[in-house]
Amino acid sequence: MPEVRIDLEACDGCGVCVSVCPAFVLEILDGKARAVNPEACLGISAKQLCSECIETYEICTGCVACVRSCPTGAIAISKT
Repeated sequence: MPEVRIDLEACDGCGVCVSVCPAFVLEILDGKARAVNPEACLGISAKQLCSECIETYEICTGCVACVRSCPTGAIAISKT
């Protein structure tokens, strides 16, 4: 499964990653990109508010569109 990592210090909240993600894994919250798992918490979006967001999602395809589109290099995806 792909692991989405967002460096919140590097993220400028531009939203490009959100617009290119075909699996709708990302959203902007409090001016920063966040990985969202709609399957978690009985349908309530799960968000991490730490300096680095690390989540693993079955819905993320690992296409790396978000990584390629991020102008600040704040997103990384690894396959675990």
